[in-house]
Amino acid sequence: MKWAIEIQKTGLEKRNLADLLSGLGYKLVEGIKNPALTSPKIDACVTAADVFEKAKVVRSAFKGPSQIDPEFVLGSVIDYSKNPPLRHAFLEGDSCLMSSSSISAAITISPPKGLSQAELERWTASHEEQEYQAKLERQRSKLEPAYISPIAAKILKLLAVDKPSAEIIYKIYELAEGTRAKNQSNRAEFHSLFSISPDQFRRFSDAVHNPSVTGDWARHAYHTEPKTLNPMTKDEAETFVRDIAAKWLESLRRPITHEDA
Repeated sequence: MKWAIEIQKTGLEKRNLADLLSGLGYKLVEGIKNPALTSPKIDACVTAADVFEKAKVVRSAFKGPSQIDPEFVLGSVIDYSKNPPLRHAFLEGDSCLMSSSSISAAITISPPKGLSQAELERWTASHEEQEYQAKLERQRSKLEPAYISPIAAKILKLLAVDKPSAEIIYKIYELAEGTRAKNQSNRAEFHSLFSISPDQFRRFSDAVHNPSVTGDWARHAYHTEPKTLNPMTKDEAETFVRDIAAKWLESLRRPITHEDA
């Protein structure tokens, strides 16, 4: 190992941080003063500045729109080719951190009755591991797309908006659809890929575009006759887009090897 970059601060437990970094193709190692991350591509860097630039992409994935670890702070780049290892510090201005809030329901599952002490300990350990793996998957479902794609990061940022407008809802759709929207055949391909029927899209369009359907919330100012007999409501349009966004974000995910990071 020639290069590594320390993680000066994190709000995550060590195992959680290591698992998340592994999903991005990085290894968590012991640094000089703090835990550090590295990968073959980081090791191939020529200068400490090159290492820091790669690490900034990881930092953006953790503390950007995914909001996996808002406390994530990079430390010094370590040059292990020197003896003793040399630490390169980089000074940056404070960046503005986005914040978002969400409400999630917590379900408490009690162990079966009549377990012995040993059985209870095994049940508790198994249950805690299942909960951790579920949490890890929720984190990865945001972190990995944000790391892979700037468009995914934009979508995640828009999805975090409280009470999104029709403009935001449609922008999420447009970002997911991307270049496929340039012609009808590409749009048809996108709709087929994500199981969007022509009627669904027309009902969605009525909701987000037409003030005759959704009033001032709609994107357009002019009233026209709806194209469908049962346009979506605002809530239905939002649910429709969130479902598309979730499927699109999931479609980006792929195993990232340490050689790719």
